[in-house]
Amino acid sequence: MKIAFWSEQPGEGTTFNLAVTACTAVLLHPVSVAVVSGGYHDENLERKFFETANSYSLMEKSDQDYGTDPVLAAETEEFFVNRGLECLLRKECREQLTELTVKANMRQIVRDRMYCLPASMKSEQEWWYQDNLFQRIGRVMDAVESYFDAVFIDCGSRQDDYAQKILKESDICVLNMRQDREHIGAFYRNPPKYPGETFFLLGKYFEDALYTRENLQRLYRVEYERLGAVPYNPHLQAADQMGRIKNGVRHCIDQEIAGKHLEFTREVVRATNLILRLAGVIA
Repeated sequence: MKIAFWSEQPGEGTTFNLAVTACTAVLLHPVSVAVVSGGYHDENLERKFFETANSYSLMEKSDQDYGTDPVLAAETEEFFVNRGLECLLRKECREQLTELTVKANMRQIVRDRMYCLPASMKSEQEWWYQDNLFQRIGRVMDAVESYFDAVFIDCGSRQDDYAQKILKESDICVLNMRQDREHIGAFYRNPPKYPGETFFLLGKYFEDALYTRENLQRLYRVEYERLGAVPYNPHLQAADQMGRIKNGVRHCIDQEIAGKHLEFTREVVRATNLILRLAGVIA
């Protein structure tokens, strides 16, 4: 199942919301999840899961980290890669994209159940998605999807053709927005239409604001199971800055029994379960 996260405007916290939702899914259910970027060059998603202090250049990573040997990258011949999306794109046929090969080129977040596919180190030019090497992305995505229960795809606020293709091909499009009156009103009056299911997700949500989730459901007649929220949580924001969002989500879920992070956990668990049910990942 492909679950694409996207927003019409930048700065809506789309990548953060995806990371929180994906981590919650794995921590609550016996499912396997892959998180991938909806672009060619995008390190923002990786930074959500791996500590900033442990960030170092691609050339310094050991072969043991990914289980692959270095290969020459694309036609540019500017640098070498030893893992990630670009290495998978260089495979000549679908048969080479075995589960072992795919997972060896991903970074493990939760042992055997949650992985992140590193994006390319090459910068994106205006027509990056028409690059000959990138044209193989379809079979790479198909391979990744075949080895996981759900693939969470971070499209950010991208407007390019590839992002639109992902949104059209995904089983669910999670449309991210802030708790803002004019923005939400316009969004609900003219929502984007995609072949798959649509789910609306409010980021940096405050329960005491004028436009609560319940008020928006009533005002715009949004179905209960189509609208979720990720409340603002300073503890998780700090964990995000350190690249430890998985640990931050785990802490919030574990502390719920003590009455801490209760609102955050309740809303995030609710939204995650609704998305997974809509995708058919859980019953």
